[in-house]
Amino acid sequence: MSTETLKQKFYGWRMIAGANLVDFFSAGLAFYAYAVFFGFIQEEFSASRFLVSLTVSMTILAAGIYSPLLGYILDKFPIKKVLTIGALIFGLGFILLSVTQTFFQFLLVYGVVIALGMVIFGNLSTSKLIANWFNEKIGTALGYASIGLSFSGVIIPPIAVFLISNLSWRGAYLVFGSFVLIICSISAYKFFIDKPEDVGQFPDGVEGDSLADKVSSADVLSFKDILSNSIFWILTIIFTLQLSANLGVYTHIPIFSQDLGYSPLQASWIYSVAAFHAAMGKIVFGRLLDNLGARRTILISLFFHGLGIAILIFATNLVMLLLAVMVMGLGLGGTIPLLNSTFAIAFGNANFGKARGLIGPFMVPMQITAAPLSGWLYDTYGNYSLAFSINVVLCVIAGIVALFLHLPDRK
Repeated sequence: MSTETLKQKFYGWRMIAGANLVDFFSAGLAFYAYAVFFGFIQEEFSASRFLVSLTVSMTILAAGIYSPLLGYILDKFPIKKVLTIGALIFGLGFILLSVTQTFFQFLLVYGVVIALGMVIFGNLSTSKLIANWFNEKIGTALGYASIGLSFSGVIIPPIAVFLISNLSWRGAYLVFGSFVLIICSISAYKFFIDKPEDVGQFPDGVEGDSLADKVSSADVLSFKDILSNSIFWILTIIFTLQLSANLGVYTHIPIFSQDLGYSPLQASWIYSVAAFHAAMGKIVFGRLLDNLGARRTILISLFFHGLGIAILIFATNLVMLLLAVMVMGLGLGGTIPLLNSTFAIAFGNANFGKARGLIGPFMVPMQITAAPLSGWLYDTYGNYSLAFSINVVLCVIAGIVALFLHLPDRK
């Protein structure tokens, strides 16, 4: 079969499209929609912003616990079956949320069932899938494959507002859960192909040795091998700090916008502006990684991320608010594709799931405190100035650590 024919029928782009849909619903329903539900949950259960923010932290904590095992499973078992099981659990979780009667029940379902479904039916699984299909342009491929993460923030919040307005927050969760449970699970099983070798193709659509053919027993690393690699720890520090800075600010943007006098619907659109620019950032930084290298690309991403948060601190009108979320969105948009790409480059396909999953528990301590800390600082001081300033500092520290990053060639 000629290279041209392979390119014409190359299924890798189809996998990118499918990965975007998975991430769209996984991140969109678990995180972006929650920012819209935030105020309604607070009112329903008479909870403080700190407690309602704790839901995000519980989800991250559980995800961190689940991710090493999932990473190991992804390196061993068919990805499409893993995604199907994840969709079933994820959908069931939202249906259970719709019937919770206390905040403790709500927190338990979100932190256990939703978190488990989100991890399995989410970005770790889709990133492993894309790493199977692409090699030379892994940054670009993972950048395009993660657009759905951010576009869900453009589309899901207004849908959530509409459903809550017409069906209540419980009805909205019931609709979301039923859709994922039925449509997403069936689609995942029928649509995905684990690796190009399964259909007689090659990574990148270019005929040659497959990634599977290049893997030897010496290439397979143990958890101990990964943990003894300094690159693992440098990447863990960088992305823990940047993702914590994201969580400490992003979850509070809708409620911050409402504090400035905008309605819940207007706040959801402001939130969507940030998500749109984050989607653009995924494309930009994915391509930059393939052309500039990881270290410089990460530094640029952190610069825009921190600058956007700094502008947000002083935002008092719509123009400054929009400028802040656009700049911040662009910078943080690079986080996930850069995280996944650098792990694929550093540890190779044979170990991607294991290494990428292993980072989860080490990110948890800071991530679980990020959103509730911002909520607690607001409850204490009556504004977000100190909370947002702390997250600017996190971006600066991450940039300093990034100066020490040196990656090998793609394995």
